[in-house]
Amino acid sequence: MQTRNSTSAVYEVEQDGREALDSVMQVGVLNELLRAQLNPAAVTKINKSIEQDSSNETVSLLSSVVDAVEEVLSPEGLNRTQLHQKLSQLYYQQKAIYDQANIPVQLRKRQYISHCGLIMSPDNCITTQLDDLRVRSFLRGIDLAIGDLLSRRQASVHIVYPACGPFAPLLMPLIAYYKSAGKLLSTQLEITLVDVQPGAVQSLQALIYAMGIQDYIYQVNCMDALEYDPGDKKIDLVVLEAMQHGFSREGHFKLARHFATMLEPDGYLIPQQIKLSAALNIAQREYVDQWKGAQTVSEKHMSTQIYSERTILGEIFRVTKESLLNLKEHVLDENTTLIECGKVDIPLSLNRDDEQTLLILTQIQVFADEFIGEYDSGITHPLPDQQVCINFKPRDERPGDLLLESGDAIRFYYRQNGLPGFMATWAQGAINNG
Repeated sequence: MQTRNSTSAVYEVEQDGREALDSVMQVGVLNELLRAQLNPAAVTKINKSIEQDSSNETVSLLSSVVDAVEEVLSPEGLNRTQLHQKLSQLYYQQKAIYDQANIPVQLRKRQYISHCGLIMSPDNCITTQLDDLRVRSFLRGIDLAIGDLLSRRQASVHIVYPACGPFAPLLMPLIAYYKSAGKLLSTQLEITLVDVQPGAVQSLQALIYAMGIQDYIYQVNCMDALEYDPGDKKIDLVVLEAMQHGFSREGHFKLARHFATMLEPDGYLIPQQIKLSAALNIAQREYVDQWKGAQTVSEKHMSTQIYSERTILGEIFRVTKESLLNLKEHVLDENTTLIECGKVDIPLSLNRDDEQTLLILTQIQVFADEFIGEYDSGITHPLPDQQVCINFKPRDERPGDLLLESGDAIRFYYRQNGLPGFMATWAQGAINNG
């Protein structure tokens, strides 16, 4: 297992106004990574000692991994209560190792805005493991993709997971399961993990040794994923999930575009497709009335009545390996590029009596028949754009408010900078244009 470090500059806005990490701490972390490169045998010896001291925790961790992944891959269908219980057990086992890894608090809480979006702190990333339907769909989809690739490959499959966070939750449990259950050998898979956060990399190293999957790991890179270059190494599968609801805030789009150019022609980008659409609804009905008394939130539990009250405007953007290579760009300056997206019409028949909120809807096809629907995950909750005002004037006008009328159209652009997300603009409507 190789560890690489990149010291590329990013402009930082530290959480809660804290100043940038002091140089002594940075040097200490860098030294730790460099020592691993200079003397891997010594580091392995140290880690073996740690493993012996915490053998009970390791056995418990691997048991939790097997239980969770067997539940995920079960052919008997979804039992969400059991799934959540087993992923929670796995989460607490991983968190115990994370807490014991002696990661400095400054690195655990380090969160900032980079040139491509929000870089979340390791502390804020670890709970992804608890987002049960998201984790289930990704692990099942990746398992299918790996099986398909191995059926067509003589050599091992190289998987790259950029912006993987401290737990690499959408891949590492699957790899540990493969080893524990004897499903796939380390000669069949090579895993490259990439994260810009030194704290995340320290956590990954601790978990890799605790899970005993060192032989499956090709590299762990502490670097900006946009600077990753595989050289002559082929990439068969990219696993990427760096977004928030409405495809906003984090740098998924820019990362996906970067890695799409590196994939083998028959390789896979996971998710295979992200579909973004626009709709209108009354916010009170969509977000409050719909979920009163609900014990579970998911697409399956959406109210058919409230869904029927939506006005579906249409698709605005679709992200696939192919679409990422054919985009219409508007470069505004060195820091900001706008990607031209779809145009939708606001119907003349829209009810003017109620204030309608613009919703950005997300549906994710992870792989084949594995989907994450609306409300299934934090990343697919409909995102309201409260600055788009259709047939009403806001009570308190703010910079950026967009006033539109029935019959107008909305042209969407995807903003590529430190604050990625969709921007709505006025366009001539097809109805008004005759």
